Amino acid sequence: MKWYIPREHGAWAMLIVPYWIGAAISGVHWTHIVFFIGLFAIYCAQAPLLTYIRNPKNTDVWPSFFIYVAIGLAIVLPFIFTNLTLLWISLGIAPFFMLNLLFARLKKERWFINDLIAITALSALLLFAYGLTEPAIQSEAYIYTLINILFFTGSVFHVKSLIREKHNKTFHKASLMYHVAVVILTFALQWYGVSFRTSC
Repeated sequence: MKWYIPREHGAWAMLIVPYWIGAAISGVHWTHIVFFIGLFAIYCAQAPLLTYIRNPKNTDVWPSFFIYVAIGLAIVLPFIFTNLTLLWISLGIAPFFMLNLLFARLKKERWFINDLIAITALSALLLFAYGLTEPAIQSEAYIYTLINILFFTGSVFHVKSLIREKHNKTFHKASLMYHVAVVILTFALQWYGVSFRTSC
């Protein structure tokens, strides 16, 4: 059996960073580790699934896919079904992942809008971690989620400017405008650390 592992380095960061920020600001608990193992398995399941969507001839994907899904759901579903907050978060981000699958089916995965959709969905993992130990999602969790979205969106602009869009002047201008706007916005909100980090 062939094990399919996601290869996108940036996506790994988008999986890990928001979740553990959420855990940190709500207070790290052993349930965060257990739940993350489940999320990790579900995340790995997207590798064989996307492989099949891109090329239906790859029928060897299903054993690893079902193993990943079975492990992931066995871990996360008990938490979700006993925590209404986690259930609502799940329902809220599910359409984003469905859109990512649609873009894969249309072979438009490199579109910037697809990146934004993935960033938003993965940044919402911060809310999962927060909701595990807090009775309700407070404003700080939404603020940190927004900061994650702003940061990773800037990272996508930066990477695409250096690689796939390096000859696209319009994209370079949009990237510059985005970074300037984020710096001004975060500085105005007195998020000085975010402003400094975004400008680097």
